[in-house]
Amino acid sequence: MGMQRLEPDGSARAVATSQRPLVREGRESLTSRFSIGDLLAGPAGAEFFKGFTRQAHQRGAMICTGVNDANGIFVVMDGLLRVYLVGEDREMTLFYLYPGDIFCTHSGALVEAAEATEVRLCDFATFQKKLESYPAISLALVAILGRAIMSCMRTIEDLTFRDIKQRIASFFLDHIGSPAELEQEFNVSINLTVEDIANLIGASRQATSTALNSLLKAGYLRRQGRNDYAIPSPARLRAVVMGRSDPSIRPT
Repeated sequence: MGMQRLEPDGSARAVATSQRPLVREGRESLTSRFSIGDLLAGPAGAEFFKGFTRQAHQRGAMICTGVNDANGIFVVMDGLLRVYLVGEDREMTLFYLYPGDIFCTHSGALVEAAEATEVRLCDFATFQKKLESYPAISLALVAILGRAIMSCMRTIEDLTFRDIKQRIASFFLDHIGSPAELEQEFNVSINLTVEDIANLIGASRQATSTALNSLLKAGYLRRQGRNDYAIPSPARLRAVVMGRSDPSIRPT
């Protein structure tokens, strides 16, 4: 899958994103993500970003701390941002922000650079004036809000109705490209640590590691390298998500 870097003039160039995480947004959103770059091509983009401040953040830098953050709006120009919440003993990743996404600094969530990232930032009043001049930008806001709600609803569903093993199985199935691929072995690269996966599914690192090893031992998954896995029977893994098992399908 490709992603684009948004240039200050509104143009975009392709960047490699094959190893970026597929997060809890659903496959459809990954192929139909709406970007501000779709609207701000050419001179319109350069005019739009007048009044914005450029910020560059290294991996691990905090863009928003969730406490006393100033009211502002930013556009992701390049890189990847993680939006998450923190509890007493764990973190919960809500969703990621990609180039072309718009978000606010006062959501109450924490926002961290998952890789080197560049944003353009302005205050709320400036952005409000931009919306008056570029009303179509509201479409980008609606699209991002929809992704956020979808991701949060998915998280609530998982935490309420699925145990850790089911959540891990669901996480791996999110990488299946189409329903037809449920009938054949599927290979997937997961460029995430066990702790990253734990944050995505709302579990501790230890519990996630134990459940993942259980799925590997039972043959639902097969490790093929440091970040590479095979799903011998996606249909069988789907049965785990649904809380069922199919004894007619044996591990390979």
